[in-house]
Amino acid sequence: MDAFITGSSGVLGQSLLPQLAARGDRMHLFDMVPLAEDARNDLRALARDGGGIAAEHVADMREPAALAKAMAGSEVVYHLAAGQRMKPQFADLSEEEIFTMNVAGVQNVLDAARATGVRKVVFISSSGVYGLPLTPLVDEDTHPKVPLGAYGRSKLEAEVLCLRAVEQGLDVTMLRPMSLFGDGMTGVFVLLFDWVRRDRRVFLLGGGLNRVQMVAADDVARAAVLASSAPDTAGLIVNIGSDPARVPSVRAQVEALIRHAGSGSRVTAIPAALLRNAARVLNVFGISPIVPEHYQLADRNFVLDITRARTRLGWEPQGDNVKLTCDAYDWYRQNWQKVAPKPNPALRLLEAIT
Repeated sequence: MDAFITGSSGVLGQSLLPQLAARGDRMHLFDMVPLAEDARNDLRALARDGGGIAAEHVADMREPAALAKAMAGSEVVYHLAAGQRMKPQFADLSEEEIFTMNVAGVQNVLDAARATGVRKVVFISSSGVYGLPLTPLVDEDTHPKVPLGAYGRSKLEAEVLCLRAVEQGLDVTMLRPMSLFGDGMTGVFVLLFDWVRRDRRVFLLGGGLNRVQMVAADDVARAAVLASSAPDTAGLIVNIGSDPARVPSVRAQVEALIRHAGSGSRVTAIPAALLRNAARVLNVFGISPIVPEHYQLADRNFVLDITRARTRLGWEPQGDNVKLTCDAYDWYRQNWQKVAPKPNPALRLLEAIT
């Protein structure tokens, strides 16, 4: 099978490509960042039955002609690519630029898929479409969708475009994963990993007594592969997260990570209102280490209902919160010199006064 993957060099791409190569898919990669040579070598070793990298296109998903040309001949499209301000390569973009880029990319992918006769599109949306969680378990259909930032708004608008494409005859399935953990991850959790590595205090909004579900990138990749061939899934939207019954409190999860790392870090609770107000001010001046989605959700319970993934895709999460956090930290510990967060004046001040 010929598979076309956007965002192929990202965290999810690095989990999806080995699974596709191992089952013999011929992969057509599309990303602004070329695949690392060590990842390319790993794929060669995994490839079965003529599978592996068939072509690699270093281009922008906002280029319709480049997308259509690269996608020609593919049977399944996995659209993983998206801009997010917590990713280093997009840190300088405004919220509006993030929104515009992501929505344009989805529209171009859908247009190219129709034009080239693609059988199936699997679109990676986000739990960010829900905004503030209002129920103990967040389901796909009845929970309100009120995104907190440009990234979540772009994913919700992209889902509208996908459903419109389904009405026009294209087979599209949408996955809404929680925060992805895996090798190469960036974002707010890298701050946690860096504190733990340096034996610094770990700051938790509101004490960390809330429960926040996460998900392993490998698990999301398996769900995407299952969605590519599951019957009667055109227009289906599916939550993807770790087992809701095994989600500990944030504090318990962080303390488990500290023990795993053998770190001298200690947890320090920060009053929720204080940090939120400070982050809002810092965000205005562009120096907040976290975006609104993070400081508004940090002390909330956020657990997705994954019943639909289990029943419609035959999918089951293999990673739990603690294991996937520890595994991601181990990767970070080995590679921190390349991926450590840039110094932030607000964080330096916080560390200095505590």
